[in-house]
Amino acid sequence: MKAKKVTLMLATFALAVALGAVAACSPSGASDLAETGGSDWDAVVAANPDDPYVASYEAEDPATLITMHKKLGNTCESCHDEEIASMVGTFDELVGPSEDTLATREFCLNDGCHSWEKIVDSTILDGDKTVYNPEGLYNVHDNHRGDVDCGQCHSMHGQPTLNCVQCHYMDLPEGWDGFE
Repeated sequence: MKAKKVTLMLATFALAVALGAVAACSPSGASDLAETGGSDWDAVVAANPDDPYVASYEAEDPATLITMHKKLGNTCESCHDEEIASMVGTFDELVGPSEDTLATREFCLNDGCHSWEKIVDSTILDGDKTVYNPEGLYNVHDNHRGDVDCGQCHSMHGQPTLNCVQCHYMDLPEGWDGFE
């Protein structure tokens, strides 16, 4: 009796492995993603070239952060999960970052990504010399606004906006937009 249970368990396990192997070899796209519960970002990207997020990923525009992240070896699934993958192809235009998960300080400054100290040390810009700032040097990440989410200025798939220039004259870095 005990041997039959072990044999049945082994047979069930073997069947599950075989079904998993077959499923892994089957072609998939965005519609298959929701059904299988897995993700195949290459297939999702290939099936949705007109999605603005896919287009920005493929464009390799040096003005977008997605291009820099892609050159560093990041893919869509480096930041996005299966839920987001199932939404690819449903967008007509870029939308603002999700306030809950993406472009937050917590998300961008995690152990595997960015270091706040290195960012602050590398982001000093020239601007107007004033009584309060005789050198005319501004550090956009070490400023009077305190800790704001990265998405307030940075856009992964679109053009970034330097919000400091709403009040301060500063030379915009190449590829950045400002309020003029």
